[in-house]
Amino acid sequence: MDSKKVIFISLIICYIGFGVINPILAPLIREMGLEERHAGIVISIAALVLLVTAPVWGRLSDRFGRKRIIVTGFLGFSISLAVFALLGWIGMKGILSLNLVFVLLLFSRVLFGLFFPAITSASQALMADVTTTSERSAGMAIIGAATGIGFIIGPAIGAALSSIHLVFPVIITSILSLCAMVLIIVNIPPTKPTLTKKQIKVNLKQVGLRPYLFIGICLMVMIVMLQITTGFFIQDRFSLDAKETAIWFGIGLFCVGFMMALVQMTIVQKRTLPPHILVRIGLPVFIVSFLILIFIHHLAGFIIAFMLIGAGGGFLMPGYTTGISLAVGEDDQGAAGGLTAAATGIGSLLAPVMGTELYRFHPEAPYWTCIFISIFLTIYVFVSHRSLTLQRAKELAN
Repeated sequence: MDSKKVIFISLIICYIGFGVINPILAPLIREMGLEERHAGIVISIAALVLLVTAPVWGRLSDRFGRKRIIVTGFLGFSISLAVFALLGWIGMKGILSLNLVFVLLLFSRVLFGLFFPAITSASQALMADVTTTSERSAGMAIIGAATGIGFIIGPAIGAALSSIHLVFPVIITSILSLCAMVLIIVNIPPTKPTLTKKQIKVNLKQVGLRPYLFIGICLMVMIVMLQITTGFFIQDRFSLDAKETAIWFGIGLFCVGFMMALVQMTIVQKRTLPPHILVRIGLPVFIVSFLILIFIHHLAGFIIAFMLIGAGGGFLMPGYTTGISLAVGEDDQGAAGGLTAAATGIGSLLAPVMGTELYRFHPEAPYWTCIFISIFLTIYVFVSHRSLTLQRAKELAN
């Protein structure tokens, strides 16, 4: 099987594991007797570990080869999901004290944060290895499409199978992760290290790198804030029970993933749009989506808002990942993947606690915050026009 297809399929499974927890987390936390802030802490601890380890995994993939790191990542990822599912079941049954279960849940999320970036950073680097500079946006769009499809299937699995038991979808995803590991072992040939000389750290002053990292961090703050608060938001606004919340949140995340994959497969891959143009298209769409979420008090408005969030993300995600990839040298794509994953980690670290605290202040506060971030970023990408277009010139020169 072609390496691009293997990356595509394996990342779909990876993001299924990432997304399957989203529709069940809010009702699971409440069913266990925990509070909203505990959900934020559970997500933040994983993000903190991800932030620390992502650049390390990226460099390790440069030094030891992509395949070995991806396989290691999937093994640990599968274990983390299995432990989370077991602890969720124990917590709902009340077998152990609530404080002990919460501490153990944090441990399972530490494992998640440790191994997830091994998959994503090494896979992004492998995609960069098998694409030319002119193909890079299309290659990163494949990764983005896999992300979107994973977000379609993951929440759908979470919503559909939660009717059996809230943790049952997580068990299924743990098994799928082992299947992805086997797929990589069988189909990806051994990959050679790309570091042939003494390791040199990526210079954050490289043209175009810092603006795209900043955009990536802000984007992940918004996405994670949305993920962590929307379950509570729709449950409270529409007076839903735990299972109804999981189902409707799953439908919303399905819409996000569907639109994200659609945009990237039909527009981003077909047109060679530079990264800064992709970013400029996506940000206004984000602003409109959050306004709809706030002002339309109907489940139809909730679905429309999530479709627009997916469309905006379909432009923004390949925009900033391509920008980061093109800003570094060809021998440093593992490091580029690590930086991309680190941006995810920073955003995921800041957003959960901030989002849940804003939600406790006012249910609409997280979404007004996302609007202000999007407006600020829109201004920023035009102010940073010179840096972003110089990066484009560097791409064309290569």
